[in-house]
Amino acid sequence: MFFLIRNGNTDQPLPPERFDTIDALQQAEQSADDLQIPDCDTLLRQYVATELNTPLYGQLQLIRDQVLEDLDEVDSAAEIHGLIHWLLNDHGINAAGASLEETADRLSDIDIEQDSDQYTDIIFHLKDAIDRLYELELDDY
Repeated sequence: MFFLIRNGNTDQPLPPERFDTIDALQQAEQSADDLQIPDCDTLLRQYVATELNTPLYGQLQLIRDQVLEDLDEVDSAAEIHGLIHWLLNDHGINAAGASLEETADRLSDIDIEQDSDQYTDIIFHLKDAIDRLYELELDDY
């Protein structure tokens, strides 16, 4: 997955454009202000460098959410952890010192205790990330 964020002079930012290949991204008509996101590393670096209350941050979140929907496209454990911790941080969830499994269990316990589904999507992404990390670990052997 490859993305292009168009930074035109509009009050309402355009949603990021998704491309299936790097060649399609590079061949797309672009202005000097547009931002290419050719990989998760670039996405995470841009996230760290972007102020939270800017239109760009919202666009980066949209890309993150699309990437989280298809973690099979992510080939790095560090990038998966970065995406998940960014998601948790955006929802005010502190996972410091806990594994992804422990965090998923804790959020599940909170949902059960409060009889709510407020963390259902986050739990899904955590479990999907755990599965993908396990696949990557198996690939290393």
